[in-house]
Amino acid sequence: MKRNIWFHADDFGVTTEQSERILSCYQNGVLNSISVLPNTPALKESLGILDQVDPGGTQIRRVLHLNFVEGRPLAGAENVPELVDNTGYFDKSFIQFFQWNYTRRGVKRRELMRQLKLEIAAQIQAVTNVCDYRITAIDSHQHYHMIPIVFDSLMEVLSEMGWGYNEIHQIRIPVDPTAPLRNNAQMRRKVPKINWVKWCILKIFSERNKKILHRRGMETPVFFGIFYTCEMKKEVVEALLPAYRNYADQKEQSLEMMFHPGSLTDCNELLDVRSKELEEFYMSDNRYAEAECLKLLNRSCLRN
Repeated sequence: MKRNIWFHADDFGVTTEQSERILSCYQNGVLNSISVLPNTPALKESLGILDQVDPGGTQIRRVLHLNFVEGRPLAGAENVPELVDNTGYFDKSFIQFFQWNYTRRGVKRRELMRQLKLEIAAQIQAVTNVCDYRITAIDSHQHYHMIPIVFDSLMEVLSEMGWGYNEIHQIRIPVDPTAPLRNNAQMRRKVPKINWVKWCILKIFSERNKKILHRRGMETPVFFGIFYTCEMKKEVVEALLPAYRNYADQKEQSLEMMFHPGSLTDCNELLDVRSKELEEFYMSDNRYAEAECLKLLNRSCLRN
């Protein structure tokens, strides 16, 4: 089986300038995979930039970044009222979806899944029919797709669209294995506490979702990026990459490493300018550090 290390950038396509900054990590570094936000005004223009840099679509893996976090829904706010606020913007947190997964039953659960499926289908169509990004994998903004009510909606959409298992052959399971950290006490101690919390929450659903994907013949690369979310700096990656690579080799799987190199320079570029949390997320200095990491890593890290 052909295996890769995916040096992956989330959040591609917020603006054309941000897209160019992300792609500079391919032109001058080791980046070879991106996740495309489907509901941005710059979607078409960002595709044009991507196709100029990778005209054959063979050098950069292209992934759909399902988004229920920011901006406006593509299915129309009137069609997905449970997912948006009274101005038509996404406003439901991961914790809200997490709670709904356990509290919504019967008719209420079916209605929520109906709305989720409408939006998932619209986002898939945006990066396939409207703008052909040649998507081969799916993940999601802030990992909402890991919650079963979202995950199961995604599986149903892929089946109903008749797609799923030809074009889309990988779905992210964003749970780092712990084995690569066991023999590195120093790096283990440096994992931010909040990232341990994220890992524990995502771990709840990981085996369930992985089993479903494997039954359907879909790949789930080994993941490296939750423990050091927004902290994937050169010293971190160089310290841990050999152990994660060895782990993936033992499992005979590809390895995906998640970075966030796509900084914004002005809060007016946000998909929802009201959100201070998103402003901090996109304008963090750590994004520059992660971009620098992708440019400083030796290209010998890449392999087939």
